[in-house]
Amino acid sequence: MTSIEEGVPTDNQIKMAGYRQNKKIFLIAACVFGLAIFGWIKLLLTINTYDLIPKPVAISELKTFSSWVNHNHLWYKKTCLGLTADDNLSVGKLEDIIARWSTVVQKDCREVYEKFTDIYNVNRRSGQVIIPDTFQTKVLKWLNNDDELFKEVKLQFITSIFNTYTHESSIFNPLRSKRPGVTSMDESVRDDVEEMVKKAEKDCDFCAYQYKTAEDTFGRIESEFSATASNTFKYDGYHALIILKSHSPLDFNENQFMDMMDTTMKWFMKVYETDKNYKYPHLMWDNLPKASASQIHPHAQASVGPVRHYGLMEHIRLTGLDYAKQHSGNSYFNDLLQIHTALGLTTTLGNATAMAYLTPKKDYEVIIMSKTASIEFFRLLYYTIKALMDDLELFAWSFAMFLPKLEPYVTPDYDDIPAIVRIISRGQANSHRSDISAMELFAASNVNIDPFSVIDHVERSVSKGIKDLEELNRREDEKLVEQPKEGENKDNNQSEDGEAVPKVKVSKVKENEEKQQ
Repeated sequence: MTSIEEGVPTDNQIKMAGYRQNKKIFLIAACVFGLAIFGWIKLLLTINTYDLIPKPVAISELKTFSSWVNHNHLWYKKTCLGLTADDNLSVGKLEDIIARWSTVVQKDCREVYEKFTDIYNVNRRSGQVIIPDTFQTKVLKWLNNDDELFKEVKLQFITSIFNTYTHESSIFNPLRSKRPGVTSMDESVRDDVEEMVKKAEKDCDFCAYQYKTAEDTFGRIESEFSATASNTFKYDGYHALIILKSHSPLDFNENQFMDMMDTTMKWFMKVYETDKNYKYPHLMWDNLPKASASQIHPHAQASVGPVRHYGLMEHIRLTGLDYAKQHSGNSYFNDLLQIHTALGLTTTLGNATAMAYLTPKKDYEVIIMSKTASIEFFRLLYYTIKALMDDLELFAWSFAMFLPKLEPYVTPDYDDIPAIVRIISRGQANSHRSDISAMELFAASNVNIDPFSVIDHVERSVSKGIKDLEELNRREDEKLVEQPKEGENKDNNQSEDGEAVPKVKVSKVKENEEKQQ
């Protein structure tokens, strides 16, 4: 046998030591690998549950429309925009206004700013023009020899506003309103239109609507100032004419207009009672041939659809629904009102709000919204029409009204629209030039009028309308209060038998204006 030196490990001992070392390394590696696998699994689970994109809120959390906003325009103008009440805003300054707004950290200011930048994209660019001497005289004539405007022609600024949700797009350059054929004609527009109205009265079908128009299967709806007729050539299953009984489209008053709207609502409900599948109401009114009216006599087109609102409005409704799901249930229409209020582009009457729209279809567009088709909603529409006709002498106009689904005794739900009407000017009523071009039909809206000037006209018309109504109520009070009858004692307001005669108390129409902070 070979002797083994004391203290020298054998081959077996070396192998066992190596095995134990390898086992430790293996166990450590296995632990590290296990921890790594566990970490990756946890990371994947975290990523899958983390809101990299906000999850849509539950249907039950979507909010219905309300015309209430946190603050009025003066608060936003001072606090958020850093401007005084006398500072004038314009669409040309909008990009600078947004830049100033972006630096404000006040909570409410920041909230509305983020809503604005989420919905709208504003871009301003410039274009230069070189005008030769031989052309200057003609250009100055178009500009009424205004040297300042002539300077602006040489360096023009164009503002583009794009709605990232509805994809509405408008391009603003107020100088384009000075181009030939756009400004008013030399003769009086009103005189021309009045002559047109007078000539049409002789053979007017709607003046004799009882004999020269069709009826609905359920008959006509008539009132003091208006009546319905079935449209002979329909674009929907239920399609009617709402006709004013007076012939002139220039001179109808508030009572006549409100009566016409009341007749319209009665017709809508009559259709719904006849066939409850038809529940999407619409009202269209084109005033005068310039606005594509087939007859001069004032009339509107009422229709009710069975499936959905008409395409453009349905697109906006679905857009609003998607917007609410992505924004904690907030109403798209509410946020739209808040943005326009912050910029001073709204005016209110009771529970209805009118706003000079940032992406108008055409010049002077105003959108009026209310939760339902209330009295204030229709009155605000009337005052907007009067602003166009009386203040601006724009007698040709078009409006489209879309109302919530016809479900009596139920307020509009989260997936419905508020009562909405969009109204635009169609240009000078005696102009033969079309107000719609390939640009508007296939590209974007070319707008000549600044929305910040539009809202001023509407505000003045609303103020005048309220004052006129208050004066009318005052006169009625004077006529009705304490009118003694025969046999009454005028001195002590007692009858011949000594009993007190009650005074006549007239209820006044009051404005229920929403209070804003």
